[in-house]
Amino acid sequence: MYSQILICVSLVVASYQDIKERAVSDIVWLPALAGAAYAFYSLYPAIEFLAVKVALVGSIALAFTLLGYMGQADGIAFAFIAADPFPLSPIPPLFGTALVTLVHIGYEYAWGDARGTLTIPIERFLKEQKWIPKAVISNGSRREIDRDVNVARDLVAKDKAEGAMVEVTYGVPTVAYLGIGYLVFLVYLLVFNQAAFLALP
Repeated sequence: MYSQILICVSLVVASYQDIKERAVSDIVWLPALAGAAYAFYSLYPAIEFLAVKVALVGSIALAFTLLGYMGQADGIAFAFIAADPFPLSPIPPLFGTALVTLVHIGYEYAWGDARGTLTIPIERFLKEQKWIPKAVISNGSRREIDRDVNVARDLVAKDKAEGAMVEVTYGVPTVAYLGIGYLVFLVYLLVFNQAAFLALP
């Protein structure tokens, strides 16, 4: 229970930062780190299952981060959700995440932001943090941007040619989806399986 609360605190704060700025500060993860450490400490010496979960999910998240398919904060959030001491985690929190994702993507699709590639002025791109750049169009030439989501935005921001257009796709707030999904999971546990919630470290 205490480890889950600490993990949830980090994820909720990270969700807020992700929605507002599409960036998460490293200090946000300190409560989750304490929660994960407490889970390992409380379950010792029977920590094999938790260690395997964290190692497996963490390795997959690290690989996706290094390949540039997701942001660093996304990978960290996945690893901390795997550190949840509930035996079925991370599966139930990911169901909550899927529900939140479908609702939000449906909303963004209805408004037109999540319908594939858009071309927007660079001024709008720099003002709104929700876009992932694919290419910059300036003076009739088109320049592809690095596919790594961790560096793509910075590359465009460095080369802010006036009057340029940017081809973008909608960048989903993955950490926010994970954080809200995890909160939904904890509320579900608290309401429908309070005994299990209170029995967890």
